[in-house]
Amino acid sequence: MKLFARAVAVVLTAAVAVPSFGGTGVRADAATTVTLSPYSVYDINDGKFEGWGTSLCWWANRVGYSDSLAQKAADTFYGENGLRLNIARFNIGGGDDPTHNHITRTDSNMPGYTKFSNGNVTYDWNADYNQRNVLRKCIEAAGDDMIVEMFSNSPPYYMTNSGCSSGNRDGGKNNLKDDYYDDFAKYLAEVSYHYKNDWGIDIQSITPTNEPYTNFWYAGSPKQEGCHFDIGNCESKIILELQKAMNEKGMGDVIISASDETSIDTQIDAFKALSGDAKNAVGRIDTHTYGGSKRSELRQLAVDSGKNLWMSEVDGNGTAGTNAGAMAPGLWLSERITADCNGLNASAWILWQVIDKHVCAAGYNGKKDSGMVDMTKGFWGTAVADHDQNTIVLSKKYYCFGQYTRYIRPGMTMLKSSGSTMAAFDEENGQLVIVSYNTSSGKADMNYNLSQFSKVGASAKAIRTSNTEDWADAGSYDIRNGVLSVSLEPNSVTTFIIDDVKGGVEFTDKIDVDLSKVTGSSPWKDDTNYDCTKAFDGKTSTFFDGLGHGWVQADLGDTYELSAIGFSPRSGYEYRAVAGKFSISEDGENWTDLYTIEYTPSFGMNYVTQFSGEAVGRYIRYQVPDGTPDGTVNKDSVFCCNIAEISLYGTKKDEPPKEVLGDVDGSGDLHVNDLVLMQKFLLGNGELVKWKNGDFDNDDVIDMFDLVLMRKHMIANS
Repeated sequence: MKLFARAVAVVLTAAVAVPSFGGTGVRADAATTVTLSPYSVYDINDGKFEGWGTSLCWWANRVGYSDSLAQKAADTFYGENGLRLNIARFNIGGGDDPTHNHITRTDSNMPGYTKFSNGNVTYDWNADYNQRNVLRKCIEAAGDDMIVEMFSNSPPYYMTNSGCSSGNRDGGKNNLKDDYYDDFAKYLAEVSYHYKNDWGIDIQSITPTNEPYTNFWYAGSPKQEGCHFDIGNCESKIILELQKAMNEKGMGDVIISASDETSIDTQIDAFKALSGDAKNAVGRIDTHTYGGSKRSELRQLAVDSGKNLWMSEVDGNGTAGTNAGAMAPGLWLSERITADCNGLNASAWILWQVIDKHVCAAGYNGKKDSGMVDMTKGFWGTAVADHDQNTIVLSKKYYCFGQYTRYIRPGMTMLKSSGSTMAAFDEENGQLVIVSYNTSSGKADMNYNLSQFSKVGASAKAIRTSNTEDWADAGSYDIRNGVLSVSLEPNSVTTFIIDDVKGGVEFTDKIDVDLSKVTGSSPWKDDTNYDCTKAFDGKTSTFFDGLGHGWVQADLGDTYELSAIGFSPRSGYEYRAVAGKFSISEDGENWTDLYTIEYTPSFGMNYVTQFSGEAVGRYIRYQVPDGTPDGTVNKDSVFCCNIAEISLYGTKKDEPPKEVLGDVDGSGDLHVNDLVLMQKFLLGNGELVKWKNGDFDNDDVIDMFDLVLMRKHMIANS
């Protein structure tokens, strides 16, 4: 088998069961092993991460009056010394009826860009100065990685059924008038066009709705705009009208995203209910994660639909940790980020708003500000704007957020993981980034197994936030025999940066397995949907659901020498793969053990290239042990054979080695030695071991023309 260097990445997860989001975090009484392997990445966007962000409304609408506060905010959240965010979701406000006075929050009365008088509509491009002022400064602070998405909470009030931009009088009913869908779409397109062409602000995407299928938005609300759209026809109609309006303005290259439902589960239903044309118009699914739990289902829906996927909004006043004090809100945020990213495989993660509370004795526009928060308790946002002191007060939640945003950067490849750990690989710079949180009151021992990377550095640099530290230099840890072993401090978030990392290899010579020659033990309830052939059908979404002492076996038809075995556990039951064993046989009766799975692998393909015995035979078998697991990882009463996919690589034992063009010294590969030998041969000072491999022009003569062609071939393939 020929191997070509390729840097891709994956995480094969923990060897000890770690509670998922909403649980108690990493156990302090048992070590957790996370095995990193360079073969499985996030399903979304080919694993490429687009970045971190926040919505600018409402906080930018509140602080943008002050150039000083706006600049401090841009530096704090988007600057190199701050969070290094690179995504801003900019609100195209609808604007409420100017005679209304029900919005009492000082930050959320978002202005619109039109004035309506006696049926006439005019645009006011001086509107929304505050949010725009902050946006410009954030773009400058973020630099080339900046992404701007436009979004809408509501149409202008005069387009609504209630005459109020806060929603319908009945929050569960549509508020956009039936004959104003095209007008609203043109409004969004006109504002976007003005921002791009008159103000030079590049727009990557636009979404016409915000949490549309809820009853949250009602006329007279004290806090913000909102507009209900029924799923199906109504959401499809506004998407298609927006597509038409954007095309008319020459902005058809702007991605239309949809539909920013408040719940993961609702987002699944809403996208499925779109018309075929509307689905085609949508370039990316945006979801909020305030509710719902079907992250893997939404991820698969996006993959099956060929769509990118963002987690475009969430926050809350939750806490986590054990007697964590000020770290409690930050640990909650860490849990949320990790669960959303690993579960959805989202290519971006966006906080609702980084500032939710404001301190100002005088208030703003005749309204009273919310005031300071107790940062040891749950609160929305990551910081508080103190307008009296012209400063931004930071919290542990802010610093915990930065443990992710500052080091997992746009363009990195996201690695599949679970539990308390996220990871990303920077192929270009050879850097691996791992972020883990510990919500226990004691230290948590972690082993990061890096042995499947072709090369790793000798040590890992640690950056930590805890109750006594903010992005602190926590020293370095040695990597021994490909394993990084650490103890996470109580109630902490730690980022590990490993340099000089190279990815794995690309496997060739895959063995085609005839499903008619796959046998195995009985599946659960004899259900053929989960029988042993599913382990070789080329899909990780299907699986063999075998019983105790289960096994699956493939007859390859000929004797092969294996070079690699790939395997994927069943999603959600990865722990059942521990102690599973691969064996090989020439006759199907006498078996040689090749590899036993020692750690809980992650869902996705994992690969083995080092075997404990001679990997030559016709039959390959995967089998789990008899009896009862010891309970440290697998707490089932029996070992169950669950495997989603197996792939095999190698060559037939009696198959002659492949001839390589230019390999005149018989080494099996083309390299500089072949060029030297060719030159010596032409000078009469050497003999070619395989002269035919040097006959580049196929004229049965080795001459200077072949030498020139060899050089060109080497340069083209270097």
